[in-house]
Amino acid sequence: MFEVLLWWLLAAFVFVVAASVVLYIVARWVFIRTAERMAREVDRRVGAAAAHAFTRLAAYAKATGIPLDEAHRFFGLHIDRLAKIMDSAIRLPILGPIGLDAIIGLVPVVGDLAGTAFSLTLIARTLRYGPPPSLVSKMLANVVVDLILGSIPFVGFFADVWFRSNDRNAALMRAYLESRN
Repeated sequence: MFEVLLWWLLAAFVFVVAASVVLYIVARWVFIRTAERMAREVDRRVGAAAAHAFTRLAAYAKATGIPLDEAHRFFGLHIDRLAKIMDSAIRLPILGPIGLDAIIGLVPVVGDLAGTAFSLTLIARTLRYGPPPSLVSKMLANVVVDLILGSIPFVGFFADVWFRSNDRNAALMRAYLESRN
């Protein structure tokens, strides 16, 4: 009788673990798709106006015209590295890569605002390459979605871990620099 009970407990444990893994994968997939859809919607509704205002602050960047080799070097040394520190510096076994943004996001309100300020600083640094307003709009939309989802208790941690707006913005900027070749 005791052996049968142990087998049932083992079967239940295996079922719960398998269901948890599947639920985790499905929840992550749904969350990322929803966040991407939100970013596109924010970009469509308010991104263009915000990007034009933001790029006007950096009009000097287009005038200086940073050479492409220097842009790649500076990008690799500063912006890409800072994005990795903020979003994917540490690799955890189940959650995957997390960064400083997820850790400071655990502090209510102040952590999310500090992460957003840092993300906006990264976008401001990319303005020296003279990206088009449409690219800046997408980058700002990623930051806004990260701020909105990050401010929701419990969900905010997973937003910082799964959505990783700084890594997304660095990838957008990297693609833009590659297209300039």
